[in-house]
Amino acid sequence: MTQAHTDSTKALAMERHRLAMHLNLLEKDATHPLDFHVEGSHATPNLVLRAGQALRSAHSDVRLDYELMRQVFLESLRSRLAELDEKLAGTEGGNLPIEHLQYGDQTEA
Repeated sequence: MTQAHTDSTKALAMERHRLAMHLNLLEKDATHPLDFHVEGSHATPNLVLRAGQALRSAHSDVRLDYELMRQVFLESLRSRLAELDEKLAGTEGGNLPIEHLQYGDQTEA
């Protein structure tokens, strides 16, 4: 196995672990805040959406409530985890128990 392959496998494994921890956190706490950052924008502050809140379009009355955004986010996490599991199949990186994983900054916004 080449060094580049090993490094990319480690990076994928680390991403997978972070996603698994985030998914676990959201599944255990149905009211955990969702925090977002607008990619490509350096001036936009992070957006934190909490239970009982909703995003509303600036141009219409269309709303995306917390529960809808939470479900979309959970499905996105699960989908990305499945992709990573496929990429990591047969390596050490994909199968560590969640108790052995650590997620970076766990502070709540």
